[in-house]
Amino acid sequence: MAKEKSITELRDERNQLATRSREITDGARKEARMLNEKETKELGEIQCRMAEINVEILRNEEENGKAGKRHETKVERFSLQRALRNYVTGQGQHDAEEALIEKAKEIQLQSGAGALSSERSLVLPFSVEKRFFYAGKEMETGVVIDEDQQEMLFPLQPYLVLQQAGARVMTGLRGNIYWPKFSNMDVKWAAENATAEDAGGEYSKGTEYSPNRLTAKVEISEQLLIQENRNVEADIRRQIAIAIAQKLESTAFSKDAHADNVPDGMFKDGVATSGGTMSWANIVALEEAADLKNALYGNLAYILHPKLVYLAKTKVKDASGAGGFIFTGNGNGELNGYRAFRTTNIPGELNTDEYGIIFGNWSDYFIGQWGSLEIKLDPYTQMDRGIVRLIVNSYWNMGKIRDESFAIYSMK
Repeated sequence: MAKEKSITELRDERNQLATRSREITDGARKEARMLNEKETKELGEIQCRMAEINVEILRNEEENGKAGKRHETKVERFSLQRALRNYVTGQGQHDAEEALIEKAKEIQLQSGAGALSSERSLVLPFSVEKRFFYAGKEMETGVVIDEDQQEMLFPLQPYLVLQQAGARVMTGLRGNIYWPKFSNMDVKWAAENATAEDAGGEYSKGTEYSPNRLTAKVEISEQLLIQENRNVEADIRRQIAIAIAQKLESTAFSKDAHADNVPDGMFKDGVATSGGTMSWANIVALEEAADLKNALYGNLAYILHPKLVYLAKTKVKDASGAGGFIFTGNGNGELNGYRAFRTTNIPGELNTDEYGIIFGNWSDYFIGQWGSLEIKLDPYTQMDRGIVRLIVNSYWNMGKIRDESFAIYSMK
């Protein structure tokens, strides 16, 4: 005997039937013709089934009422996996997804970032108020479940070395922004009742940041989309987050000269100083360079190429070896008493055979995000392999707020 469907399942089936009815009538209307015999029969069957569903829903509601169950609202949580699946199959979005997509479109319009490229795109915010993650949906038992949690839709933090080091990441920006600078203020001593003199000082607007479009490509299997598993949901979000994070950081540490629509890389002008060989003295020299510029404060850390990490793990601080090795700790460790992070996005082949290393106050490095995330789905290009391609568009800019806060070297 088939399992009796819950009210939620019956309503889902009714929504699917309604969608199919519209497809039949819209198809005939588009071709300016009457319904054919097959379509008329299918439409009649749909209408009969919808009538049966309405009766079943009413009966279930009456039975629940007699059992003393409360007909309250279950919180339906947003699912990226379900949104993608509905998009690929052409089904209508659930309430939770629909609410979030509409919110994302509103954010995009207000941000000043680029216009959405297609009405067929799936548009999602990077972060929203908690209430937009959920939509009301009656549950089978009628008991309310409170899912009181919030998260970023696309948590970039674990994948951005820059953010781990303390870079300033801001989402949901609107319009162009800049970081004003004030310098050369001359403070003077004066008698108790003397007139205060103008302290002078210079104001500059600083670099203005406007949104630039960032694109990334992610491929997932069709089988993955149809899985009913929350681990799959997390994996899809992770893949998108990694794709964005890798593109951001490869650009941030780039040594290439960039066009107007690409943020400048930290190595675009080469390196300030060739540090020569990896040594304790040369590592300390980066700290000294920051200190001499009065920049030794804030989120201080080294970021370096992994090749230099392994060199530092095999070299001692002094000839006797009593001071220990230059680099300590596993994974991201410590250099010269400061946190140290590694990434292959730091370039090699600097000064022929050297690798990049940066020491600085990373709170003076800015990463900004504007508008929403647009996902365009391509289920056709890799159809023969059972793969759906996601083209991810988002809007970003980044750069150093204060050049003095960073010592950019190379070593071997």
